[in-house]
Amino acid sequence: MTRLQYLRLCSIFGAFLVGFWLPLRLIGFTPATSLEIGFDLLISGISAINIYLYFQDEFRSFRNWADWKSLGLVADIICLIPLSLFAFLVFDTSVTAILLFNLLTVRHIRQVKPFLDHFDSLQPTTYRLVPLVTLVPLIVHLVACGWIALGAGNAGTAGEPSMVYAKAVYWTFTTLTTVGYGDITPQTIVQMMYACAAQLIGVGVFGFILSNVASLLSRSDAAREHHMDNLDKIETFMRTHHIPVTLRSRIRAYYHYLWQNKKGYKDSSLLEGLPLKIQSELFMHINKTIIEKVPFLKGADDDLIEELMNELEARIFVPGERIFKIDEVGDALYFIHSGNVGIQNRAGEKLVTLSDGAFFGEMALVTDQARSATAIADTFCDVYVLHKEAFTRVTKAHPAFGAHIEEVVRLRKAS
Repeated sequence: MTRLQYLRLCSIFGAFLVGFWLPLRLIGFTPATSLEIGFDLLISGISAINIYLYFQDEFRSFRNWADWKSLGLVADIICLIPLSLFAFLVFDTSVTAILLFNLLTVRHIRQVKPFLDHFDSLQPTTYRLVPLVTLVPLIVHLVACGWIALGAGNAGTAGEPSMVYAKAVYWTFTTLTTVGYGDITPQTIVQMMYACAAQLIGVGVFGFILSNVASLLSRSDAAREHHMDNLDKIETFMRTHHIPVTLRSRIRAYYHYLWQNKKGYKDSSLLEGLPLKIQSELFMHINKTIIEKVPFLKGADDDLIEELMNELEARIFVPGERIFKIDEVGDALYFIHSGNVGIQNRAGEKLVTLSDGAFFGEMALVTDQARSATAIADTFCDVYVLHKEAFTRVTKAHPAFGAHIEEVVRLRKAS
């Protein structure tokens, strides 16, 4: 993190701390004098950070008087004054009411989302969850302290402070999330109005929170939802067009394979929006072991390999599907990412079975010879295809590598 991000984090943490501490102080939880003054100085330090961050905006300047005309800045300047220390020095005692001004610091808690925006690698679920985890406890705490300040209804405020606070938090949760259970009820008109206000807050704030939680839960398995949505559409399509049962089974098997191996997504659909440079780096990572096994790619520099990666086409072959036929003109090289491919002779006899990491059809890239065998997918196969036109285009841009390939082909023919 940068220095400004650390300061912003201090500002948010300070706002959260003030939001918890000051309400307790205002309803009568009296700390030691040294602790109160220390906390007061902490608020002043946080306010100084907030003032500094305010002027870090590129459109603001300390020297521009117009930039000082802001209610938020005025609030931070007020909070900059150590009010508790001032009260002790002037009145030789603590003045609780004056601490209300320091609650203005709490508004900086809203900077949580802008702060998270600076972290590009943050997961979407974390981005949505952190503001909720930050705001919900603070809202509950503020409402509970307000309830205690009004007398806490029939529960009262007598007894152990921790128990009084626990009952207030209990009442707050039941009131904000429902309409309460009736075991703790308001006794005065003011308490009744406060309970109504708490219920309205619950309808608005907690309705928003619950909708976000529901969204988070659904997004936690977004891939499955995407897959099931596709299956529903496919089933409707097959029923509408009266697709034969055997073909339906093959279509379902294909989508089941997509779910088991790719969580319902194809690589191409995910990478289309990415820059070519990042796409090639991703393919380099995924296919590094495959590329290393191709003889005529040995000795190529990283830039050339990345260019080749940009030309790869992802394909999925289903069991029994013919990839190419004997005597066809070769036009592509195939890399097997996963699955098994059977190579057959003219009589249909299987010569060899190729599996993960293997490649075939390489002579088509450098010669015009017809295919000498037939390739058929024995299982579902993830294959990357490098077409001859793309390969030729890349090698023309790198003449030295083209000469290297011609030498490799000459040696292979000689052997």
